[in-house]
Amino acid sequence: MPTKNIKCKIDQRLIDKHLKEQRLLGERITLSDQVCSGLKLVINNRSCSWTYAYRKRGYIDGGKRYPQRTIKIGDPMSMSPMEARLAAETIKSQIRAGEDPALATRAKERERKAQESRKRNCAQCLELYRTEQMQSGKTKYQRDELRNVQLSLNELALMEAYPEEITPKHMRDLADMHHTRLATGRHRLGAMSRFLDYLLDEEVIAANPVASVSKRRKPKPAPPRENYFTPEQLGALWNAEGLKPTYQRYLRFMITSPLRASEAAELTWKQVNNERAELRFWHGDTKNSEHFVMPLSSIAKQVIWEAKQVQGELVFPLSSIENAQMSSWSYFNKCVRKASLVEDFILHDLRRTFSTLMAEQSDVSESLIDSLLNHKQSATRGGVIRHYQQSKNLEKRRDVMAQWGKLLEAWVESTLVTDE
Repeated sequence: MPTKNIKCKIDQRLIDKHLKEQRLLGERITLSDQVCSGLKLVINNRSCSWTYAYRKRGYIDGGKRYPQRTIKIGDPMSMSPMEARLAAETIKSQIRAGEDPALATRAKERERKAQESRKRNCAQCLELYRTEQMQSGKTKYQRDELRNVQLSLNELALMEAYPEEITPKHMRDLADMHHTRLATGRHRLGAMSRFLDYLLDEEVIAANPVASVSKRRKPKPAPPRENYFTPEQLGALWNAEGLKPTYQRYLRFMITSPLRASEAAELTWKQVNNERAELRFWHGDTKNSEHFVMPLSSIAKQVIWEAKQVQGELVFPLSSIENAQMSSWSYFNKCVRKASLVEDFILHDLRRTFSTLMAEQSDVSESLIDSLLNHKQSATRGGVIRHYQQSKNLEKRRDVMAQWGKLLEAWVESTLVTDE
């Protein structure tokens, strides 16, 4: 936006003139008062405000002068030029007394917001958390986080309570509710802790009640699963009979690609590049919120081609009629176990199967396999090395997925021959 700077003795006549001019030309106009140094009237498309620019006296560490600050002191509709000058003189007096008016104003604004927030119940605070902190649930992580907070508040019957009424006992009760479901308990308590940290930062509560829950009481991490499927079991899963078509296509795709269950379930046709035979995931599409490219083998492309029979935005919807997203993994696992007779089937074990069998059946490096699993990298690896993996190693990763596809084709064919 073009800016016009004018030095003048500001009066009401000039204000009215430049307000009309701004509406006609759409440019930003700044009137600098010649009577009171530092006082300005800023006029733009969205607002018209009196501001005062100042610099606190003295020096900060290192011998540098304090930075210049600008503080809004009112608008010309409710404050005349004379009143604005008086307000500016009051600010000058505060500066001479060693105060910083901008910081004081921000503190008052924070206290005002905190006072308003203290009048809100947990449900209203959760809505603020959703819009201000969680981008309205833009990424899967944010949606999961909000869901865990909502479920926790419902389980504790705290939706209508005020945040300051949440006690350490509530958090201990939450941990106890899920003592047999360790992963769920950790997710619930962790999400609540981050929600309460937000309220603490907003000065709605004085302390985070989760901090008072002892380590002994908190749900411990579940022991890591080490299960993976044999080539024969993969063949049995591929040829499982009795699954509904959408489940079968999704299962087969998960066998061909080491994606996370949610990444494949949320996959849209916009992410499928048929010409380059790859899937593209942008920031927010993956668990680690990083851009990622997954090459497709011939057998994976065949599964995706078959999925085109279903209309809709999702590649693997819940059903051919309803374009809803798959989500009930416990039910999915149960259906697959029954159809394939692989009794210990859990969907996530397919990722471990890929990494284990590729390491056993080929000379592919561990780092290359890890890059296809799209694990979160450390600070160093997440910078230089990860960039190298995503660019220079893309063709190598294509080769790995092609090898995996050929192995699968052989195992599936072998299973069919055995069944005959």
